[in-house]
Amino acid sequence: IHGPADVREARFTTFVHKVIARGGRCLIPVFALGRAQELLLILDEYWKAHPELHSVPVLYASSLAKKCMKVYLAYINMMNDHIRKQHEIANPWKFTHVSELKNAAAFDDSQPVVVMASPGMLQSGLSRE
Repeated sequence: IHGPADVREARFTTFVHKVIARGGRCLIPVFALGRAQELLLILDEYWKAHPELHSVPVLYASSLAKKCMKVYLAYINMMNDHIRKQHEIANPWKFTHVSELKNAAAFDDSQPVVVMASPGMLQSGLSRE
């Protein structure tokens, strides 16, 4: 139903890029475990390949997502081949273009930005500040 992963990733990154290119803000609701880390990896790799996006922040608003990345690193042998190969070079969870949004005061909504937030953050967390 969803098509091959590379097609879905291309559709996702193209959509995000279009939003940013027109000066928009892209809010992506994700659960803290699993899909969030996958999307963060996809966005970090996409940002690395597109220098025109380097000035646009990619943020995640979930302390739980950060904690999950530590668990993923501890169990790197359980990850797919792509992640294990990345780990041979460097920590795949130490992003170049993605950072944690720790509080609302650090958030600048006047420029294009990508924000990933868990439902908890959307309902009662940073989105309400």
